[in-house]
Amino acid sequence: MAKNLRKTKSKIGKTPFTPLTVVMLVVLLLYTLTLIWLLYWGVITSLKGRYEFIKNTYKLPIKAVTDNFVTIFTKFRIDVDGGKSVGMAQMYLYSVLYAVGCSITNTAVPCVTAYFCAKFKYKWSKVMHTTVIIAMIIPVVGSLPSEIQVADFFGLRNHIWGLWIMKANFLGLYFLVFYEFFASLPDSYIEAAKIDGAGNVSVLVKIALPLARSIFFTVLLVNFIAYWNDYQTPLVYIRDKYPTAAFGVFRLSTLTNFPNPDNPSRPISVTVPIKVAGAVMLFTPMLVLFILTNKMLLGNLNVGGIKG
Repeated sequence: MAKNLRKTKSKIGKTPFTPLTVVMLVVLLLYTLTLIWLLYWGVITSLKGRYEFIKNTYKLPIKAVTDNFVTIFTKFRIDVDGGKSVGMAQMYLYSVLYAVGCSITNTAVPCVTAYFCAKFKYKWSKVMHTTVIIAMIIPVVGSLPSEIQVADFFGLRNHIWGLWIMKANFLGLYFLVFYEFFASLPDSYIEAAKIDGAGNVSVLVKIALPLARSIFFTVLLVNFIAYWNDYQTPLVYIRDKYPTAAFGVFRLSTLTNFPNPDNPSRPISVTVPIKVAGAVMLFTPMLVLFILTNKMLLGNLNVGGIKG
């Protein structure tokens, strides 16, 4: 009997190895190798000089140099309003302000809205939930001109805080993620808090949000990475005053040369290694962030029960 039980458990524990499984593993392996190859090529290219890249495109650099990074960080600048110019260090600062502010508002608003929709069963709760689903199903095309007009009307354009406000909406997938979490949260949590005299705001701040902190910070990190790499929104709304690092790298990729502050008569040629070095400088902080927070991003999200 014991032997039969062990055999049954071993059969249940094994995952069937089918031809479809093999195909999926091969596809995922090839995809992963492609990403690793691109990362490898980008790093070694950023460490090459102009002429070495022409002669040695795919191999390791004969002599690694950091001139490309130094050139971008010290000499590449973008002109802004007021006759001033912004260097890469300042662009990084603007990126931090833009990504942190937008990720906070774009995470907090769906979280709080989803909580009230899930725990307060009113008609407007169902309307808001349905609105999110409809907005995700129906593709919205051509809304940018009207969005720019609204931003200009309320004075939100050319201000980083204006983008924080514009990103403070509850539409999108993360609303549904928070909604499902709060809907599955036992009402006994709220009832126990209200018996102790807590109001709705206290329940939200002291009970609901702490329980949702794992999901909240995971969504916050995903949003931060997305906004850090976003160059299109800064290109439209804040490029004249607050160019971000992502916009700076995009701008660098479109140039053939840029002015040399040390020698205005000899502009700096934008070679492939310089462009790739700009991309490496942009993704390196996100790579470090992912290494430090990968357990939060990839781990399981668990919620404990009430302990009496």
